[in-house]
Amino acid sequence: MRGVYPDVSKFTQEQRKQFDRLPINLTRMLLYCPVPLVQSLLDFGLSFRTGNLEAKLRELVILRMATLRGSSYELMHHLPAAKMAGWSEMEIFAITSTQPTGLEEKYSIAIQFVDDCSKLGKASDSIFEKASKVFSAPEIAEVALLAGFYEMLACFLKTMGVELD
Repeated sequence: MRGVYPDVSKFTQEQRKQFDRLPINLTRMLLYCPVPLVQSLLDFGLSFRTGNLEAKLRELVILRMATLRGSSYELMHHLPAAKMAGWSEMEIFAITSTQPTGLEEKYSIAIQFVDDCSKLGKASDSIFEKASKVFSAPEIAEVALLAGFYEMLACFLKTMGVELD
């Protein structure tokens, strides 16, 4: 079953509607799940585009979690978005490296926050305190949700064998 997608030609009208919203391999594989779940997941994921985070911070969180989880699918989809958000090749290299250096302080703190969320299941007290000095409470809350969302997606993508588009 790993790497085997539902047959698009056999989608119900409701499944086809969700697939057409975001016609990528991730959506196709998600459609093994009930349509309301897929719709809610897509809505939630797409809602981050209009959230509290500036595009650079949003893409940093996604790239970092994708790197930590070894999700080439997420990296493939978000490297262009990171460049569009204003990250340079050198900065992207730092974000996706094992020992990121050379970034603005707030972005270094965001990386530490994501690293903690991945390793500990939460931001440590010391990193949360640092983050509180450079980010608002709404930004911190959204970074935590975004990190968790992309960690969950990485698990799904790798478990189900979703191939690059």
